[in-house]
Amino acid sequence: MTGKPAFRRFVLAALLLFAAAAGGGFLFSAHIPFSAKHLEEWKTSPCLTDRAGEVFSVFLSEDSEWSLPVPLAAMGKWIPLVALEVEDRRFRQHPGVDPRALLRAFFGNLRAGRVVSGASTITSQLVRLSHPRPRTFRTKLYEFAEALRAERVLSKDRILELYLNRAPFGGNIRGVEAASRMYFSKGARELSLAEAALLVGMLRGPTLYRPDRNPGRALERRNSILDGLEERGVISKEILRLAKAEKLPSGRGAFPSRAWHFALAALGERKDGGEIKTTLSLPLQELLERTLASSLASLPREITAAGVILANSTGEVLAYCGNGRLGSEAAGSWVDCGRSLRSPGSALKPFAYLAAFDRGLYTPASLLADTPLAFSGQSPRNFDLTYRGPVAARTALADSLNVPAVRVLRAVGNESVLDLLRNVGFLSLDKSTGHYGDSLILGGCEVTLLQMAGAYTVLSTLGTLRTPTFLRGEILPPRRVVSEGSAFMVADILKDPGRLLPLHARRVEGQGHWFAFKTGTSYGYRDAWTAAYTPSFTLVIWFGDPSGESHPELVGLHASAPAMVEILRTVSKGEWYDPPTGVAVRRVCSLSGQPPSHACPSVRDDYYLPGISSSQPCALHRFTKEGTSVVWPSELEDYALRRALAVERPPEISIISPLPGSVYFLTPLGKDQKVALKAEGARLPVYWFVGGEFAGKQETRLPLFWPLAGGSHRVSLVDGDGRTASSEVTVQTIEKRPEGSPSGPDGSLSLMPLD
Repeated sequence: MTGKPAFRRFVLAALLLFAAAAGGGFLFSAHIPFSAKHLEEWKTSPCLTDRAGEVFSVFLSEDSEWSLPVPLAAMGKWIPLVALEVEDRRFRQHPGVDPRALLRAFFGNLRAGRVVSGASTITSQLVRLSHPRPRTFRTKLYEFAEALRAERVLSKDRILELYLNRAPFGGNIRGVEAASRMYFSKGARELSLAEAALLVGMLRGPTLYRPDRNPGRALERRNSILDGLEERGVISKEILRLAKAEKLPSGRGAFPSRAWHFALAALGERKDGGEIKTTLSLPLQELLERTLASSLASLPREITAAGVILANSTGEVLAYCGNGRLGSEAAGSWVDCGRSLRSPGSALKPFAYLAAFDRGLYTPASLLADTPLAFSGQSPRNFDLTYRGPVAARTALADSLNVPAVRVLRAVGNESVLDLLRNVGFLSLDKSTGHYGDSLILGGCEVTLLQMAGAYTVLSTLGTLRTPTFLRGEILPPRRVVSEGSAFMVADILKDPGRLLPLHARRVEGQGHWFAFKTGTSYGYRDAWTAAYTPSFTLVIWFGDPSGESHPELVGLHASAPAMVEILRTVSKGEWYDPPTGVAVRRVCSLSGQPPSHACPSVRDDYYLPGISSSQPCALHRFTKEGTSVVWPSELEDYALRRALAVERPPEISIISPLPGSVYFLTPLGKDQKVALKAEGARLPVYWFVGGEFAGKQETRLPLFWPLAGGSHRVSLVDGDGRTASSEVTVQTIEKRPEGSPSGPDGSLSLMPLD
């Protein structure tokens, strides 16, 4: 008895559905508010593409879904065809509601005694996906009415495109492009007929027909669709046979997630989805990552690397690796070191010389004093712990001498150099001039790798600043900071490959791979830098420990420079700068670097800036009564140069670490506590002894390290010339470190051991 009333209610419902959709829907559609905006907009996944348009990284949408909308033309041949055949074969003919489908659904439901078909069209399904509502007859009426309105506003292709991009495909996958990449690891345009049929089959039951969970049902559904296509003459029997022979995907894959730190930097603070066109060059990214990984293979696991490659013409970031150990189990491997503040070491020195050249204070040939210079109670020494006396500015910058750099800083003015550093992009230098003092140019500050790269574009573009950008279409106009001539002179100094280790220098010389480069090593061996450039590219590489710990391996010339050579040898076009307008060559005294007088015994050619560089003739040479040319340093106003020219004795040898009389405290909490063995004025090799026992042979300027042991010790050395020096130190063992005890094993007064 209960069956007949239920059936009557069903028949009545079916009749109401038909009447409402076929009649009332047409009238009702003209009176409800409608906008296509809600059909065309939804939360999509940020999808990052490289310069060639290839997807390299995808992120979840704000709704935690994978959604990658693509144009209909990018869905290939099979997806649109199969979708129309299966979901709505009269899609091109009906106005949004299909009367034939309604009649077919009515009689089909009547015969079955239950609802087996709802007569939905692709347009009405798009409406339902865009605005989910409770499933009632009133809802159906609204959906049919909105479908009619949508067809008046949007084209058929646009409606089909929106539907296929919004349709669910199981889990948090939305749209055919996301489904294609998840299940088949390729775009929708590359799908085969069988693959397209599998995805379209999921539209009826995204969870029921998931191939990774219900492969049997998915296969049955796919083959049923293929059989229907063959029965209707859409495909041939041979195509049907080949399509059925294809295997189902074994499981769900993953979206591409390459160049992770580049992707995060490009994404920035953006929350909206859609395609994000980036400046990434995947071949250069792979080269950078491969080179850094190779360089790290022989270094302690605590040390990692970061690097960036810029296009000089635009400032576009072509490659960026924030951590060379990303994906490993090393501590801190997830940290984006390229945006972390680190000490730059000597890498900022070129900007002091740049300012000096630009103001006409010096030229590359100008004479500078590399002699002891004290400030703030400390004395800066060169990386090799020696002084060279009088040197040309060209040599001082090329060899990264510390004292001449400080003298140049003072000549230009600390405030002026700090302003220049801020103007070229070092925005982290936000303290006062007094805070940094003379150590500013020796690495007594903190910058990031990306700031360094942007600043070096001022050198690589001969004077104009290019702000690094990760996004195409967001290139900022260049801004001139200094003259072309001054930047060219710096490039001419920094291109010398002789400063490289012999093996790498040989790989550059004669190969046409010209580039300028500057290394930097921070105090305590915590950061190793190399910044390099050609007319086309700027490259900056950093090696260090994310925790800030020191490692003796962290020397710019040894750690980061080899990686720089490998990369620039690959990308170099064999080009170099032509002298720009505003720079010229003149004869200068070989010693003073100024225009020669009649007394100068020898001259050479070097660059200068006409009208800007000093034209004061050489004051160093004069003729004696006998007509002999001699150096007369007393005529110089520069006291340091007078002393440097007058004193030519060899430097004395002394031990600067450990200092004589030093007391070290060996705590039970410390592990492998060591002290650096350093000497000044010694000629390599240096043989070290502690307590009369041989402690090691020092063949490079890198110090040896001696493990601390309790007691009094005599530290002595013999250098390559047979000269000796000694130092007495005491190591005390204590249970708890008292306040005021030395904070580290190195008692050197050297301000910065820089390269």
